[in-house]
Amino acid sequence: MTTATASMAPDAAPGDPADRLRLLFAAYMAGGNATILANLKEIIGTRQGVRSAWAPIDLDAESQRYGRRGEWGTRALIPGTVRNSMVTARHIRELEADGAFDAAWFFQQTICMFLWRFRRRVPHVIAMDGTPLWFARHGLWYATFKFDPSALAERIKYALTRRVYHQAFHLLPLSTGVRDSLVEDYGVPPDRITVVPPGVNVRKFTCPDRGGPERSGRRPEVVFVGADYERKGGDLVVALAARPELRDVVFHVVTRSFRGPTPPPNVRLHTDLSINASALIRLYADSDVFLLPTRQDAHSVATIEAMAMGLPVVTTPTGGIVD
Repeated sequence: MTTATASMAPDAAPGDPADRLRLLFAAYMAGGNATILANLKEIIGTRQGVRSAWAPIDLDAESQRYGRRGEWGTRALIPGTVRNSMVTARHIRELEADGAFDAAWFFQQTICMFLWRFRRRVPHVIAMDGTPLWFARHGLWYATFKFDPSALAERIKYALTRRVYHQAFHLLPLSTGVRDSLVEDYGVPPDRITVVPPGVNVRKFTCPDRGGPERSGRRPEVVFVGADYERKGGDLVVALAARPELRDVVFHVVTRSFRGPTPPPNVRLHTDLSINASALIRLYADSDVFLLPTRQDAHSVATIEAMAMGLPVVTTPTGGIVD
């Protein structure tokens, strides 16, 4: 994961007509968020009527700048929502040197909660894979610190979060469960919410012909794709591959955080595949089953990629994956 950077899309070259809409896209770069932003940039970058600016914000790296201490799970010296807004505000200042924005898209409310003046003057929408209370209800503590909703500090944070949701022009949750939380937990009118699941480029992720003679007699192949190896259940996939009755099945494990002993001979580790890489697409095309025994997940972009490639998906009903 790279340090937060801000960039202009290719369609925002100098000399563009001044009447083109100038749009900001800012996202918290964690998990599948990077894929969501990359896919969105690929589509928006082809639009002729807009000038788009992109702020992929890596808060794991940026947190060091603002005094985070300890490992994951330890509270920061500066509260996360304040730190997140500070990082986003810095990149907005840099980008607005080229002119003010007409509208903005944020992924996660945590990166814009304290941008009061910006949110007052710029119409904006907020996309999200979960709300704080939805994460807590599903025990998805990988996405947030554990908290007690009845504590005074959390009640204040709830009020701030609720205000951010209500002040947004529109909300774009990734799943129906998160939509229900916005309505039931935060009182957002249903007509100001649209469920927009992560998309994939179906011109790239296309279902291959798996009935050709070249596949006859070959060993079955299973593919797992998960950046967070243990949370996504990669260790369970490797354990499954070690079972004697499955020694003839090839298991492809795509991850950047492999931990554990040397896997059995029928496991192929792929630790250098990037988002939307042609090698990753070929791996989907050559496989027979997609396996993701994830322990905790708000949503999985990889399952959608696998389905676009015509693979049967075996996964667990956690978080937004049920959609």
